[in-house]
Amino acid sequence: MASGQLITAYAYEVAPRQASSFSGGAIPISAPLQAALDRTFERSKIGSAPAVSFMVDTGSPTRAHPIRDAALAVSFATSPQESVVEQLAQRLADSMDNRSKPSLLMVSVHQSAQSHARRMLLWTFPQQEVFNLTVRGGHPQLELLEAFNRESSLRKAALVEGPNEQTGMLTARVLDFQSTATERAVADLWIVKFLHARLQMSDLEGTQLLARTLRQAHTKTRGDVDAQDQINAAITGLRVASGQRWSIDSVAATYLSGDAERAFLANVRPEERAAVFGLDHDRFDQLIQYTRFTLANGVIVSAPFVEIGNEEGGVTITEIDGKRILQAEGEIQEEQVRTRG
Repeated sequence: MASGQLITAYAYEVAPRQASSFSGGAIPISAPLQAALDRTFERSKIGSAPAVSFMVDTGSPTRAHPIRDAALAVSFATSPQESVVEQLAQRLADSMDNRSKPSLLMVSVHQSAQSHARRMLLWTFPQQEVFNLTVRGGHPQLELLEAFNRESSLRKAALVEGPNEQTGMLTARVLDFQSTATERAVADLWIVKFLHARLQMSDLEGTQLLARTLRQAHTKTRGDVDAQDQINAAITGLRVASGQRWSIDSVAATYLSGDAERAFLANVRPEERAAVFGLDHDRFDQLIQYTRFTLANGVIVSAPFVEIGNEEGGVTITEIDGKRILQAEGEIQEEQVRTRG
């Protein structure tokens, strides 16, 4: 069983800003339901989805957190916990805005591969209009129905797994098929507002994302002197910064503005922008391959994204009489005389 042996399941219809009582509750366990959840689990690949950390109250000895507390209560209960799941439904309704479609919130508890652990899955399937065609006595009838679509591009999912311990269920795997939306509020609904979580990112993953994003922004702003100056200054600043943890958002706020900032953020998924990581300086230098030279005559030469010593790059360093000599050669494509105001 892909999702694990089904133990309990709940389903609630949730509308944005819902104030009245919820329709739904615990639903009977059956082989078709298990099979349907297994298919949905396998197709979604939620087991290998991005990880998030719940933003727990570290000042509390119980590490209080609304989603984690509910996950522990529902997953390890010996009787149905409809009131707890209804609180999740209310939280989802409060997180949704009036542009959101009514959704089916489905919560299922499964046995984990680890005998002492449980797995809780949360799904939201948006309501959509579907046609139902029936033929009776040779006469076709077409009905317009409201149904909850398991394959909708607006669906969301979270997998919380772990033991019933103080350090259990502090993280989750998440899927948000709207997370590529350019509007930050849409992407924040599931991870930030509902799950109250932050995307996990290792130092290596964050460094690679930052380097790739800077390179893309540099290419995108080619010909824009001010934007490229900002990007070059960001690279220089990041290379000498020490002991600080960064996110894509904090780099943009610290170093960039205007077209440079827009180019920098354009290719980053919204939920990735807030993930915090430590900068791996060695890996950053390898990926950026950006060098700034100050010559004895006061001339400053910047070589962004050029492999020093590569003849095709046009920048080489040689040593003559114990002195390192920079040689740069290439066709002039643009020349500007600028004054500083």
